[in-house]
Amino acid sequence: MTTIAAISISDRKGIRKKNIASTRLIENFGLESDAHGGKWHRQVSFLAEESIATMRQKGLDVVAGNFAENLTTIGIDLTSLPVGTHITIGETELIISQLGKICHTRCAIFHQAGDCVMPREGIFAVVAKGGTIKVGDSVHILKKTSKSAAIIGTKETEKELGEKLKNSVFEKFSPAFIRFDTISTKEGGSLTAILDDLTISQKTDTIIVFDPSGSLGLGLAGLSLENGNKNRYQKDSSTIFYCKNLDELGSV
Repeated sequence: MTTIAAISISDRKGIRKKNIASTRLIENFGLESDAHGGKWHRQVSFLAEESIATMRQKGLDVVAGNFAENLTTIGIDLTSLPVGTHITIGETELIISQLGKICHTRCAIFHQAGDCVMPREGIFAVVAKGGTIKVGDSVHILKKTSKSAAIIGTKETEKELGEKLKNSVFEKFSPAFIRFDTISTKEGGSLTAILDDLTISQKTDTIIVFDPSGSLGLGLAGLSLENGNKNRYQKDSSTIFYCKNLDELGSV
């Protein structure tokens, strides 16, 4: 049986979380009183107890919550769940939104534990239906799946146009959630790495490369244009749209 072995929260990001017996999942936010909650795509984090046990076998003194995961599970291969998968815990429903993550710096968890398994084996979800959950609740995987979308842009773009971009993408493509990946206009090579993660690992349905400066276009040079459309590319099962302004996004 697949169950919740532990529930953990913290009031700050990047630290070990404390265990609690029960909590409330808030729709489109995450766990009540948890620092990682918010209107983004990584509202709830999961890690398997089996992954933590592997770290113990390596000599690390770690328990549930030490890797900043919210929900520790038993009896499920979390990384086998495709992005977009719906799961239920008690009266709540969540949608898997990301598999693993890229850690650009070694956080406090890495220094405290000597390793961090979350980037490799942790997953994330958004809350589609809120409610109360408790340790021991069963986890059920539904046959229902939802579409995913991602926007790639600079930090300045996210700050200035992030909400408008997300609203446009929601209206046009109706994804269950949108992730925003930031990139420097000087990092053309990094665009390839981000696209590889989104298309190969995450299998994101729709990806928007929003590039007002026109400096990221070369990063798409190796991709195939779809039906001769100059702004629409196909990579594996993902469709990638290249846009320089909101009007182009509205017309794709």
